[in-house]
Amino acid sequence: MKTRYALLFCLLTVCFTSCQKEDNSPATETGTLHIDIGLFIRVNEVNNTLKSTQQTEDFKVIIYRKDGTEERSFESASEMPELIELEAGEYYVEAHSDNNLPAAFENPYYYGISDVFTISGNMQQSVLVNCELANTMVSIVYSEQTRNSFTDYMTTVSSALGSLVFLKDETRPGYFQTLPLNILVELAYMKPNGLTETKTISGSIPEPLAKRHYEIHVDASINEGTAMFRIMLDETAPEVEIIGLTDDADNPQNGSIGYGELLISEIMYDPSAQSDTEGEWFEIYNNSDRAISLQNLILGRDDVNMHIITDAVELLPGTYFVCARTLQATDATGYVYGTDITLTNTGAVLALYNTGTESEPSALIFSVDYGGDSFPSGSGKSISLNPYLLSAADAVSGISWCTSTSIYSTGDLGTPGQVNDVCNP
Repeated sequence: MKTRYALLFCLLTVCFTSCQKEDNSPATETGTLHIDIGLFIRVNEVNNTLKSTQQTEDFKVIIYRKDGTEERSFESASEMPELIELEAGEYYVEAHSDNNLPAAFENPYYYGISDVFTISGNMQQSVLVNCELANTMVSIVYSEQTRNSFTDYMTTVSSALGSLVFLKDETRPGYFQTLPLNILVELAYMKPNGLTETKTISGSIPEPLAKRHYEIHVDASINEGTAMFRIMLDETAPEVEIIGLTDDADNPQNGSIGYGELLISEIMYDPSAQSDTEGEWFEIYNNSDRAISLQNLILGRDDVNMHIITDAVELLPGTYFVCARTLQATDATGYVYGTDITLTNTGAVLALYNTGTESEPSALIFSVDYGGDSFPSGSGKSISLNPYLLSAADAVSGISWCTSTSIYSTGDLGTPGQVNDVCNP
């Protein structure tokens, strides 16, 4: 799932024109202040649309002297006069929306502050104020396994000042002041004797940040439950933070490798120089900041064909590793999974799981449906993830992939075990 939300920001342009009073009083240098508020919004949708900010006319505007003394304030920009007279000196301007609540659904709060500027005689000055999202955004995603396993479920996210309850059908994002957040997932299921049993998973975000989206993925079964948080940043590769949750017995519920720490970054499903049974392979990329052991992890295709990696393989951060059907598939050092995994030419869901069994793999690390919308097709050439888009959110989207252009050992096109070819626009 490509989950990616963008920040919204507005531009407040402040113009100053200086003049000289002409009266019998001692001359005092002043300037007139004119504030124009413009709004520029960029929205990148993920699963739902971020609620638009209030009209900028509703933003509160405060003018301060450099020492922090409040000079003038306006409850809304619409109440400001066309010109505001100020004495010569150094100032800055703050602007914000009037909705800084402890916790509320669909409630983005925006705040901005200008640089310090100088008003002096016979000059014009322009000052730019960038208003950005200033609270923390949280949304909940319940996996299909969770929906199928439990009769009811909800997640409570709370801070010291407020809380929100995300019921099982809740899709709206919640917004919180930037305080430590606690998470409690409650899941109810029916036992064979007809009684209802409740399972809980708990965790926290000890230092949430403003301008961040924490997407909580709840993936739980009767015996296991996992949850993870993904921080989505505007127009950048999303930073991934995995928060381990615990059940009632305080047992860890997430796999040792978090979602998105490993990615499937290249797939050769239809070689030309070799037969499919000899030349199929795919590539794994370490997207974390630590070395990861691949031993005992599970490769899977369409939840049917599974294979447990038996070799002791340690993959360093930022490096690639090839998993192939045979030793002859490439000359890159890799691992042979044999006939357990076949890569269909019409597309399939290729996945990597934490340690478990072939029939019951543990928590998902990453999966990609390479036959999905916008994925390229290649015969005699691998399909590869753009090396500038090495994130879980990007890697599940077909528009982040392209066909390889480099020749490797067999004569087909691909970059097994190496940095992928850049996708041209």
